[in-house]
Amino acid sequence: MRFFAAALAALALAACQDPAGVGLGLIDEEQLDPNVRSIALDGLATFNDSTVAIGIADPSNQTLAQPRVLAGSVADPVFGDARSVAYVDFLQNSDVEGADPADVTEVWLELRRSYAYGDTTTALPLELRRVLGSDTWEADRDYPSDTLLAVGDVLSTTTVQAADSLRRFTLPTEWVRANAATLLSGTFGDDFEGFALQVPADYQAAPGVVFGFDTYLSQGSGLRLVVAGDTVIFSLSEVFSSVTTAAPGASEVLPSRATSRAGVTFSASLADVGTTALARARLRLPILAGLAEDGAFVRPIAPVSFLFGVRGEGDARVRDFLGTVLYEEGADELTVNETNALTTALQAALLNPAAAGYDRYEVVVNPATASLDILPVLVPDSPDTVQPRLTLTLVGGGQ
Repeated sequence: MRFFAAALAALALAACQDPAGVGLGLIDEEQLDPNVRSIALDGLATFNDSTVAIGIADPSNQTLAQPRVLAGSVADPVFGDARSVAYVDFLQNSDVEGADPADVTEVWLELRRSYAYGDTTTALPLELRRVLGSDTWEADRDYPSDTLLAVGDVLSTTTVQAADSLRRFTLPTEWVRANAATLLSGTFGDDFEGFALQVPADYQAAPGVVFGFDTYLSQGSGLRLVVAGDTVIFSLSEVFSSVTTAAPGASEVLPSRATSRAGVTFSASLADVGTTALARARLRLPILAGLAEDGAFVRPIAPVSFLFGVRGEGDARVRDFLGTVLYEEGADELTVNETNALTTALQAALLNPAAAGYDRYEVVVNPATASLDILPVLVPDSPDTVQPRLTLTLVGGGQ
């Protein structure tokens, strides 16, 4: 959750960046402007990032807000297979105070589907199970992204398709009668740990899909109770998407994907640039945008990612935010356009190489919303292919 908070702070910082230079041509800038230098990136690879998709279903909570949960299973040879279990807990509605358990006649969980990764023609079976134990999970703790919680027997099932907007899990009458007192109890928050949404244990993705469901009450999601003839809604509170992944096969892109903890890392040497004044800097990462949609199989490309500069290891490790990486639909590159932070950091490294600069850089998908969004950065296979690079516009051409 520490990184989650840092990422949200990064978004706020990015919104304040100076847009100077926006509108300059990309390829023409490099080819025609003698003041522009291209710096090839070295050691381009993926790394394990600690981001986890856990939080609070409350948009007013700027640190822990998590607007989506993921459930399903998908076979993906390019970025690796993934299976996700969604865990949801609830806030008791004060309208049930003083109600008689005998007045509770129906209970169902309703969720709005808003996201898909995989084959959108899949009819995905999902089971609803109760999370067991007491005080077993909390949104302000750091969990490994593949953490699984203990759950009970299947209580309800449904089948989800991409055409669906709202999906309902109806709790059986026997369960409603047995749990009505708990739902109305003043100790509901301590006694009830929520539900898990997951595919059946024997489900084989071929290729399958992972769906995303909104968690905010304003989007129509919540636990609904019929109490004395009136429908009362318990909003979602703690939410968590546990994602288990398998290693991908060989590919022409880096297998970088959100929630499965794979970011992009690289280094860049400024040794040949010299001591000079820097007007602006831009990071440019060529991508294979065609992977986003292959027939009915979709892989959303992350619209927002973050660039960090990193130096040192362990307790001496420093990680500075340097810019927001943006993707525009149809573009063939991810770019960080001349942000103050990136330009300032590289200027310091050029003017004082012995005291400034970073050992490496990292790009990670914005963790503010649970997803399997990809960063399909091309791995250059020959000197003739478009290279991932930094483009530096020097003042007066440099020295």
